[in-house]
Amino acid sequence: MNFTFFDQQWRVIALGVALIILALLVPLSIVAYAVTAVLGLLAILKPKQTMFFLLFYFPLRSFLIEINPSLKLVGDLIIVAAFLRVLWDSRKNPKSIVQFEKFEWAFLAFLVVGSVSALLTGVSIGAIIFQLRAFAITFIILYVVKRLGITKQDIKTFLWTTFIVAMILVVQGLVEKLSMRSAWMPELWVNRSLSPNNRSRIYGLINNPNVLAVFLTISAILTIYLKMLLPKTKIQWLLNVGLVLMSGVWILTYSRGTWIAFGIGLAIYVLYTRNWKFLIKTGVVLALSFVLVTIPTTFSAKWINENTNIGDFPRTGPVEPGGFEVEKDRITSTFNPSTFEKSKTTGRLFIVYKGFEIYKDHPIIGTGFATFGDSASKSYSSPIYKEYGISYDIYADNQYIQIITQTGAIGVILFAVFLLGMLVLFWKYRKASPYAIPMVAGLIAIFWCGLIYNIWEDKTFTMYFYFLTAAFIVFVTKKERTIE
Repeated sequence: MNFTFFDQQWRVIALGVALIILALLVPLSIVAYAVTAVLGLLAILKPKQTMFFLLFYFPLRSFLIEINPSLKLVGDLIIVAAFLRVLWDSRKNPKSIVQFEKFEWAFLAFLVVGSVSALLTGVSIGAIIFQLRAFAITFIILYVVKRLGITKQDIKTFLWTTFIVAMILVVQGLVEKLSMRSAWMPELWVNRSLSPNNRSRIYGLINNPNVLAVFLTISAILTIYLKMLLPKTKIQWLLNVGLVLMSGVWILTYSRGTWIAFGIGLAIYVLYTRNWKFLIKTGVVLALSFVLVTIPTTFSAKWINENTNIGDFPRTGPVEPGGFEVEKDRITSTFNPSTFEKSKTTGRLFIVYKGFEIYKDHPIIGTGFATFGDSASKSYSSPIYKEYGISYDIYADNQYIQIITQTGAIGVILFAVFLLGMLVLFWKYRKASPYAIPMVAGLIAIFWCGLIYNIWEDKTFTMYFYFLTAAFIVFVTKKERTIE
């Protein structure tokens, strides 16, 4: 398998996992705080090795903090501690501290615009910091990883860790489906009353079917890359089985937006590279996963639901409104006129209309962070909601209208430079590296995801994206800024 669990990277990951398990078995705040402190110290002493632990932490974060809420700062502290270590190691070369790509400067300027605008609107400092954290905490990963001297062996550790975490989520997801959401889940999740539309979807330990679908997409792509790095031994069969299982659960998330994004990325990659063999292999994997995983799981779950008492108990948790009756309707209803009308009055189109209404009143720098449809406004509410007749807990599910509304024309330009700057960087090396076009295809697919998710606030996706972008800069552009 070309790696050993006695390697330093794996020792640190194993230690981190053991500490988290301890905090779950003894779900006391003092234990969680002690674990957080130890992992923060470990990130200062062994920053590169500890960063790999984030690959376990962020995909499982929703589950971990449901069991022990005091674990919520683990990822933040690891990233900040590693960042401080990088700054300390750069003290003899202060110029390296402020060496950024153009798109990084644009992102930092975007954060400034959103913060200043929020202050002018009257948003509290706490809410602004909350939203800055949502955007920036994983962005720091890009800064740190570029400067940690990553190696090809580190890449293998990164890929294997991803595969292991994906398998954990896949197995739990299948159990969730077959148990009618009654096993291998926190009690609060078990008691949640989902709409008929969402009841058929696998939420996983990520606790969100759309985020789970995005994670499994990334995991499958990285597993394919891992297969390319390994010799043709029996381990290839393990990875092939893993790919089929990932794809089967991916289908069972019924994440239409992610399906479309994957199709866009696949089309761009295949049309540019003319790698028709890869397209055929992808089709085979999806077909096998549908036949061997999706169909058996769906019919087994239906049989269990109709013939046993598993999962047959009152759900006492919050009720999610709306939905359609059967799984197939989630696909066929996507472009249904009734779905469109509902979206205009209470859904995504309603949010877009409201966003442009606010933008017309604040066209230059918008209303600022924590004012419209982001993580902070959902937690703190917004000083402008009452004026515009918006309910408290609105969530944009559209990164672009959120940015348009909150940062105006200036913020839109800066965020466009951020997105297109990365695209130009990847495209520039399309002939020099076989990894450039996959990055181009993936980023364009993410552009689509921004229409339907607040994708750049999702920690699992951004963690992976910034890890991969840092690796691209180090190995392809040769702009590594290794700390001596």
